[in-house]
Amino acid sequence: MSEVMNKNADVIVIGAGIIGAHCAWRLAQAGLRVSVFERSAPGSQASQAALGLLSYHADPEKTAAMQDLVLYSAALYPDLIDELAQFSGERVDYQPGGQLVIALSEKDLPGIELSHKLNKRKGVQVEKVTPQECRLLEPGLTPDLYGAVFFPEDAWVDNTALTMAIVQAAEKDGGVIKRANVEAVEIRAGRAVGVHAGGELYRADWIILAAGSWSGQIGGIPPTPVKPIRGQALAVAGRAVRRAIMSAHSYLVPKGDSQTMIGATVEQVGFDDTNTLAGLQEVSAAGIEMAPRIGQGEFLGAWAGLRPATPDEMPMIGPYLQAPNLVAATGHFRNGILLAPVTAQLVRAVVTGENPSLDLAPFLPGRFSS
Repeated sequence: MSEVMNKNADVIVIGAGIIGAHCAWRLAQAGLRVSVFERSAPGSQASQAALGLLSYHADPEKTAAMQDLVLYSAALYPDLIDELAQFSGERVDYQPGGQLVIALSEKDLPGIELSHKLNKRKGVQVEKVTPQECRLLEPGLTPDLYGAVFFPEDAWVDNTALTMAIVQAAEKDGGVIKRANVEAVEIRAGRAVGVHAGGELYRADWIILAAGSWSGQIGGIPPTPVKPIRGQALAVAGRAVRRAIMSAHSYLVPKGDSQTMIGATVEQVGFDDTNTLAGLQEVSAAGIEMAPRIGQGEFLGAWAGLRPATPDEMPMIGPYLQAPNLVAATGHFRNGILLAPVTAQLVRAVVTGENPSLDLAPFLPGRFSS
């Protein structure tokens, strides 16, 4: 990890998770001098704790802008994986095997029926699947199924390997990463002039706020209502399912050929990122309900992460009204891995003066200013 940092840069990125690192990489590729500040190890927070599922099936009519954002970002993934492989010589595990969303009770059926109808109307590839067809696709699932829908274009990725590959790419292209906590952003006369870290002021023409759950804890910034939501997950030995499986309460994601990951709780506990017995019991029970043989699998480990959530559960992307050279790239909640490519593309467009590929208006941080 780079530590030698000039006091002046074109861009300072606060945060080196998958969002911050990806922004730094794209900005460095544009020929800008990029400095990145990370309070802990790069990629060690929510980016490390995610399960790598690349899907989003919320009501498209209520969140049309979000649906456009996630579909655009998901379409960027194949080229991103190829680009990283050419860059490093190693290929990040990316599996476009689709996802089954299953109903485990009659009360789950209306939800998947609505998801099928609305996503189909939006143009998303989705198919109804009978319980019998579901068991043919996934023999390891419980026989107590009431129905399912299949999203053949969904995918999952090794998020840990992906995040570290992007961190390394950012450094190879000239980004400088420093282990330091940013205490405050300094704004003067409607412009962000730099960040305070370790008793020093580091200056830049642009500041990118990508500090995840800690984004709202940094002094000097305009209103940034991001709060941490803990997610606990675990892994067992054996590939219990062939593809990603989601129910109303949990999801299963295969990792390689020898593990199955189960996630995840949704807990408002502040900045506590510890695992709890109650949380892991909830996760394991939900996993066993979906695929009973998981209960016989060897326990491989558990982890927890803090997802950065906004009040409307949509990310903050774009410049602040109070300081247009301060750009938000935070609040991605459960979709940080999925939305990293498009977020970096949009941030680069703002900084370099290009036309954004999507309308930023629904995601601007000013929507939370009273």
